Amino acid sequence: MSKTIAYCVLIVAAGIVIGCAINAPTLLNDDNKFLRDFVNYELLGVMVVILTITLASIGQLHLEFNRIEERYKKRNALIKSRQGVKMAAYFLIFLFLAAVLLVTLKPLLGKADWSITLFNGFGLIILLWNILILLELTITTFSIPPHIDDE
Repeated sequence: MSKTIAYCVLIVAAGIVIGCAINAPTLLNDDNKFLRDFVNYELLGVMVVILTITLASIGQLHLEFNRIEERYKKRNALIKSRQGVKMAAYFLIFLFLAAVLLVTLKPLLGKADWSITLFNGFGLIILLWNILILLELTITTFSIPPHIDDE
């Protein structure tokens, strides 16, 4: 998946959330039992699991990049891939912090239906963004070819 498609998905999702907040705030507010129960500490729990497992996987991916460069004796041959993986790791941490902020501010600022809709919707967008990052990391992982010596 290209970055352009991922950004378009996020922009469309944000547009849907904002549209719901303006036109149909009851669709994503706390009348929806799932969202009421999910966009709180449950969201943080999901984010912690994703962050923990994915950062460990990113570490393994980084080590595999090292092995590939050592095998072919080419330093920085995978610089673009490394930068992408590094950016993904930082974005996952940033999204976790955004989720903490969202869950903290929702009870304080979420008084009207439209504001609760925005908090719940952006909680779902944070989760969607995590899924897109996981998808990109999965594509990167599966693009690493096997190391077979042709002797």
